[in-house]
Amino acid sequence: MIKVLSCGALLLAAFVCAGAQHAEYKCPLAGSPAIRGSDTVATTGGRFDSGRGTGHRHGALDLNSSEGTDVFAVHAGRVAVAASDWGVLGSTVIVDHGDGEYSVYAHLNDISVAPGATMNAGQKLGTVGYTGNAAALRSAGLPPHLHFALIRGDGPGLADANGPLQQLRNGADSWQTLDAHGVDPVNPGSVMSSACWTGRTTGGTSRH
Repeated sequence: MIKVLSCGALLLAAFVCAGAQHAEYKCPLAGSPAIRGSDTVATTGGRFDSGRGTGHRHGALDLNSSEGTDVFAVHAGRVAVAASDWGVLGSTVIVDHGDGEYSVYAHLNDISVAPGATMNAGQKLGTVGYTGNAAALRSAGLPPHLHFALIRGDGPGLADANGPLQQLRNGADSWQTLDAHGVDPVNPGSVMSSACWTGRTTGGTSRH
């Protein structure tokens, strides 16, 4: 079950509430790309709370784009995963921001960083693509998207080799099996500027 973190919740230092977004967070794509709406591949769309199977929720944003568009790290950290053919997510980068904070960038076309590299906020890490199960979008004549997630856990190192976040390769919503590690997705709309996308991050009436 998704735990949508709010201003009343105890958040990690960089995951702050809407209305007081962390100044050092950058957008993962230039401009304000549209959050994926309903289409023939995913009728529920690509919002943070979109359904993904019985009782499952997306826990990420799908940001529509064009193949080859540059993707940027949203916050400084260390590259924990930089892998092609990473299960259903395809070519994927995960940045470990320390203190249990992670960002995920999936379905990439190219990856321009290596595991262990130090990233600055706004630094290019790859480009948008159709890899993993996003190949179905190409077949359907639909645009590619960046699968973008923010995740918090009980400490750093959870995405390293044999770490629990490696399970994400088995399904984008696999975080739901990792309660023992305090793993929860964070709605990007609660910590980043709404100028980073067009549309609502959840099914409510606000932009968040």
